[in-house]
Amino acid sequence: MREESIRFVWWRHLLVAVGYAAVYALLRSVSVSNWNLPASLRLAALLLVPMRYWPALVLGEAMPVAYQAWLSHGMFGWAWASFAAFPPIALCAPFMAWFRRRTSVVQADGRIDVPAVLIAALACAVLTAAGNIAALASVHLPSGQAAPAITARIVFGYFLGNYLGALTLTPLALVVRGWLVETRPATAWMALRRSGLLRDGAMSLVLPLIALTAIGYASENADAMQVCRIAMFVPVAWLTLRHGWRGAAIGGAAASCAVALTSTIVRDPSVIQAQAIIAFAISTLLMLGTRLAHTVSGEVSAQRERVDREYGLLLAQQGLYQEELRMKHAAEALEQVRQSMRDMQNRLLDRLRDRIPANEERAYSRQAALAQHEMHRLTNALYPRVWREQGEPSTVQLRDGPVAMAAAAIGATYECELVGQDLDHLASDVHMTLYRLAGESLVYALSCQPTRHVDLVIRGGHSQGMRWVVMRMDCHRASATDGGVRLAQEQHKKAMSLLGTSGQGIETIRERAQIYGGDAHVRENPLGLRITILLHDALRVSRAAP
Repeated sequence: MREESIRFVWWRHLLVAVGYAAVYALLRSVSVSNWNLPASLRLAALLLVPMRYWPALVLGEAMPVAYQAWLSHGMFGWAWASFAAFPPIALCAPFMAWFRRRTSVVQADGRIDVPAVLIAALACAVLTAAGNIAALASVHLPSGQAAPAITARIVFGYFLGNYLGALTLTPLALVVRGWLVETRPATAWMALRRSGLLRDGAMSLVLPLIALTAIGYASENADAMQVCRIAMFVPVAWLTLRHGWRGAAIGGAAASCAVALTSTIVRDPSVIQAQAIIAFAISTLLMLGTRLAHTVSGEVSAQRERVDREYGLLLAQQGLYQEELRMKHAAEALEQVRQSMRDMQNRLLDRLRDRIPANEERAYSRQAALAQHEMHRLTNALYPRVWREQGEPSTVQLRDGPVAMAAAAIGATYECELVGQDLDHLASDVHMTLYRLAGESLVYALSCQPTRHVDLVIRGGHSQGMRWVVMRMDCHRASATDGGVRLAQEQHKKAMSLLGTSGQGIETIRERAQIYGGDAHVRENPLGLRITILLHDALRVSRAAP
């Protein structure tokens, strides 16, 4: 079993070496010194292929390189053949191994570190150009012929060829790799069509590049051809603005190929100048595209967070609404129990009226009436009776509903003012929340001070397509001669009993207001305490506002 596993591993390494050699030979057949496409294959392999396969990559590159050196050793000498047979990937591999241990080109979230790719392309171009210069310096021509001189233009041509070659296909390979990872094979084509990249690439990149190439050839003028070559980066810039660094990668590959196709002679100086500009433009646009991608990603993340927040608030609002419905059903059930107890007590008193003294009958009647009153109070605290009878909550009931009765029960005067025509259009759970918050605010104010007057103002309106309501409660402080702390404690206890509130303080009020996109504020003034609460309409109906 172990021997079969080892044999399978060796076959995989052999397949990697053969496949790399075949692609390398294909790319080399269409390359020149100032546009070296195998540099893209080399860099992409060193960035993406696991390190355990690097010996197979070195072997795969050594085969076509050594074969080409053998074919030309009689023309340039054995020293040149020795240098030329050395695979450039062996020069780049040590640096790339160090680079990959310290830098992650593919981030954990799938994003590509484009600056790291550019640094790797630059370093590999320098190393490969150094190997090319060393091979050129070892050329030994037949007697009577001078060895080629190593000039700055030749050195720059080697460097530019390797750097531009790496930028031609490596970013494109990273785009394809990311697309394959993010997309399921069954929906890959549909996802590509929906992205718009295919359409924009065909209409706004390929057609302009073909047009510029045709114009350059038709002009039969070197200056016009050079202008067309340099102008080829304009469609790339537009595609970058549309699709970020992925657009720059695809557009850069197409523009690089288009510029190379305009070359009529080997090492054409005008082509090298245009390629230098294109290489700089691709590098800059890749960096710019990364920044744009981060900006778009940030906007998408912010939008996703906003949607998640709204969804969370919607769930919380629905939870409160369902809780109010359960309290309504509980109040209705308790009301039925109260009526059943009243009927039973009346029948029982009718039967015992002839058997018990009159004073005991009156005592039993008072106890039964007290029990009925307490059950009615509890039912009303769970869900106001007037709302059960009307079917829907209404803010109008705050004028003379349970809050007004609670204020009267604690000996405070009460006024309520409703302002605005949008109050009736608010969702029913917002009305119920207003009632709950009004009760909680009154109880909170009584926990802080004795109160002699309660002034409640509720104002409704809408802005930016969303309805809102503001509740302001002013609780005027009672004088110290009215009872002080003892009065406040009695009022607080009685209000909690009548309104059925939790009395957990301003933080609970604020958290409940935030569920409806609002907030709560408390401010002390010379007259007493002011509590202001803002609520927005329920999310499920908020977009219905005019």
